[in-house]
Amino acid sequence: MPAHHRPALLLLFIPLACFDPPELDEALPPLADLGPVDTWAPLDESGPPAGDDPSAGDGGPDSDGASDTDADPDPHTGPDPALEQLRLTEVLVDPKGADGGPDSPEFIEITNSGALPAKLDGLTVTATSWPSLDAGKLGLNGVELQPDDLLVIRRWTTKVDPALTTLEISNGVVWTGFLHSSGLRNSDGSVALGSGATVIDQLDYGVDPTPTAGSSMCRLDQPELGWESCTPSPGLRDSHGDPIDDPTEPMRIPPGAVQIVEVLANPPGPASSEKPYEYVEIINISENEVELSGCRIGDAPQPDAPGVDPLDHVAGDGGCESPTCLAPGARAIIVGQGYLGETGGALVLATDDTTIADGGLTNTEPVVLWDSRGVAISSYRLWPDPAGEPLPSDEQPLHRIDPSAEDAPTSWISAPATPGT
Repeated sequence: MPAHHRPALLLLFIPLACFDPPELDEALPPLADLGPVDTWAPLDESGPPAGDDPSAGDGGPDSDGASDTDADPDPHTGPDPALEQLRLTEVLVDPKGADGGPDSPEFIEITNSGALPAKLDGLTVTATSWPSLDAGKLGLNGVELQPDDLLVIRRWTTKVDPALTTLEISNGVVWTGFLHSSGLRNSDGSVALGSGATVIDQLDYGVDPTPTAGSSMCRLDQPELGWESCTPSPGLRDSHGDPIDDPTEPMRIPPGAVQIVEVLANPPGPASSEKPYEYVEIINISENEVELSGCRIGDAPQPDAPGVDPLDHVAGDGGCESPTCLAPGARAIIVGQGYLGETGGALVLATDDTTIADGGLTNTEPVVLWDSRGVAISSYRLWPDPAGEPLPSDEQPLHRIDPSAEDAPTSWISAPATPGT
C-alpha cells in the first residue's frame, strides 16, 4: 500500500472502535459449563452412573453453576426425619358422580405411622394430574400430624365453593383441599409424598392395584400385601388399615355386646297366619350403651343377601336417649311390619316390610344380625348343619341357654315364648 494512503486508513478504523458492542438479550440462558466432558466421545447408552440424578445441579441452565463436589448441602432440601414416617393409606381416583363435584371430591389419605409428631411444613405431594402441591398451597404450614392421625387431601373442580378447602382438624383427622380443573388419572397414574428432594412414599396404580369406579384403593395392614379395592372411607382408617369411628355415624358395636337370645320362627297355628307373630329377641350384655341405628337382619351368612332388612324404631324404650339405643341389660325384639304378638315392654324394631328377612323365618334357616358396617354381631343357627336338632317343631321359640354362649346347637333349647322379658 502506498505510504500516502496509510493515514486515511487509520482514520477509517478509529470511529469504528468507538462504537459500543450490541447488548446480549438477557432472556437467553447462559451457556452450560461442560467441564472436562469429552463431547466427541462415543454415546453411552447405559445412562448416568447409579445414584446420579440427571436433572440435578449439573451446571445447566437451571443450576447455579456450582458442582456437587464444591457446594455445601442445602439444609432446606434434605428429608425431614419426621415426615419420613408418613404413609399413603387410601386413594380415590374415580369417585361416584362427577369427579371433583361438591359431593364427590377425589382424595388421598395419609397417616403418621411413626411414634413422633410430624410437622407438615416440608411436605410435598406429586400426583398425576394434580398440580404440584406443598404445605403452603394446602394451608398446612405449622400443622403437626400426631402418631396414628390422618391427613386427608381433597380435590374439587374450580366451579365449587372455595370454602370446601378450608383447613379443619377434628378427632385426629386433618382435612384440607384445593380447587383445580385437572383430576387424578382414572386408569393409571401415580401419587407420591415428598420431603425436599426425597420421595417418602409412592403409589403407582393401573395394573396392581387397579382402580375401580366408585371404589378406593386401600393399603392393607401388612405392607408386603400391597393394596386392595375398598369402600371409600376418608378419615376412617387407622395406621393398620382398620376402620375407625366416624363421629357422624353410629358407634361400632363391640363383638359379643349384643346377642340374639330368643327366636320364634314357628308360631302356633297354621303356617298361613304365623308370619305376624314371628320375632327375634336381642339383649345388650355389655356394660355400655349400644346404638342399633343402621343395623340389619337377614337369614343368610352374607350381609348383601336377598331380603336383608334395615331396622326402624316402632315402639318402646331401650333405656337411653336415642330411639334405637339399647342400654346395658336392656332387650329389644325385631319384628315385621304389622306384628301382632306380645312385646313385653321391650324396645321394638321393625323391618321395612311385613316379614323378617327374606319372606319370613323358617325352621332351618339361620338368622344373622349385622351392624351398620356390615359386620355380623350375633347369629342364630349359623351352624354347619342348620337343619339339625334342635328344631322349633313344637311351635315354641328356641332360647339361647346363656346369652354369652357361642352359636352352636348345644347352646339352644326349646321353651315357652317370653318376648321382651
